[in-house]
Amino acid sequence: MTGYNPENERKTPAQETNDNISANEQEQNDSIYDNDHVETSSNEENMGAAEREINESGQPLAEKTAEESVAAINNNEFLSEGKKEEAIETKTVRETEIVEEYEEKTAGFWIRFLAFITDGLIVSAIVSILVKPIFYFLDLDMSTSDWFAPFTIISGIFYYGYFIIMTKFWQQTVGKMIFGLKVKSLKEEKLSWSTVLFRELVARFINNTVWLSYLAVAFTPKNRGIQDYIADTIVVQENVYVKNEKTVIREKIIEIDGHSNHQTA
Repeated sequence: MTGYNPENERKTPAQETNDNISANEQEQNDSIYDNDHVETSSNEENMGAAEREINESGQPLAEKTAEESVAAINNNEFLSEGKKEEAIETKTVRETEIVEEYEEKTAGFWIRFLAFITDGLIVSAIVSILVKPIFYFLDLDMSTSDWFAPFTIISGIFYYGYFIIMTKFWQQTVGKMIFGLKVKSLKEEKLSWSTVLFRELVARFINNTVWLSYLAVAFTPKNRGIQDYIADTIVVQENVYVKNEKTVIREKIIEIDGHSNHQTA
């Protein structure tokens, strides 16, 4: 007699379907369990890495991310400012302005001529008082006008010495003092010996040799004579000023904003 085995019992189709459904559900549960296990392990590994990062850097991950965000914002602002500066252009504008200036009035031909005549009379008086009596008592000839005659040489020393000394120490002779004239240098505050010697010795000798050269004062700008051009000087009237209008050109830089077309000086 054969023993009864439940497994050998023939199953109905409904029982086989139920058994298949149960097997599939078991497999799905096992798969879900395995996925949950893998996700849990991955999360644990990520948390461990975050903890290691916190331990290594000494600050939380959230704070580090905030600092990186601030740095990124600053970088963006810097780039935007750079683009803004590129958009700003500069333009140079020239403006003309009339400026009023006051300067001492230059002495004209006639007033300088009168001063020169006065100085000539003064020098003649000095020579007549100091030189002629000596020549008269020594019975020396004073009538000759040759350059190398003793009377001509001594008179010339007094003549040129008068103009040199008076101009160097007072910037004017007695004749210029009477008419309110003064010699000024265009390059120096005070007249140097070289300037005075060129003006009152060299240039004056040329003027006395060629008398027409004195007329240059009447035609030249600022009434400058030959002696003034040689010595870089000018003769002015004291305490007399004239107003001159001078045109001044000034450059102005204007910033032009390319986005808003705004102009700033």
